[in-house]
Amino acid sequence: MSDNREFFIISVTGAHSGVGKTSLCALLLGHLHGFGAIKFTKTELYTSVTDDPEHIMEGDKDTAVMSRAGAEKVVWVQSPADRLQEALDIALMKMTGLKGVVVEGNSPADIINPHLIVFVLGDQGEIKASAEEFREKADSIVVNTFHYSLNQRQDNIKLNKEKVFFIDLLNKRGDIDKFLLSMEKSLAKKLN
Repeated sequence: MSDNREFFIISVTGAHSGVGKTSLCALLLGHLHGFGAIKFTKTELYTSVTDDPEHIMEGDKDTAVMSRAGAEKVVWVQSPADRLQEALDIALMKMTGLKGVVVEGNSPADIINPHLIVFVLGDQGEIKASAEEFREKADSIVVNTFHYSLNQRQDNIKLNKEKVFFIDLLNKRGDIDKFLLSMEKSLAKKLN
């Protein structure tokens, strides 16, 4: 993949499935105007890259959530690991003309060389082994605080990261403004 991109890439990774990556993408997309979204789903046998609105907007799929949140364009990539590079190249070509793209999924972060990586962690602190590297690479960590009070969570989760934000992504409360301001500053810094 060429680094001569015309747009900014934010990769949203996570500790495990169901941790809140799509909710965080929706939060970002509601704030970042002119951005598209790529949703990655790992498959075993086939590769598909679609931006067909009928498939994107179907039911309560993650792609529909991203579109309704404000994504200018949404592309759904389904692929086995050994075909992901080609599928992402196609998906990124579909984002031409946008300011940036938010990419959901751990596997794409290794391939696309994003400008920023955000890691979503559950308030219990559990991380699958394959996701640990993304926590280490992350520019920001969002702890999805959906079970306990914020004070309890800060005591329970020990993170050695400067940019850690505690956000209840389901109820949209917590360090949202701080997180979005940090993202704006990071974007401006990376673009200059």
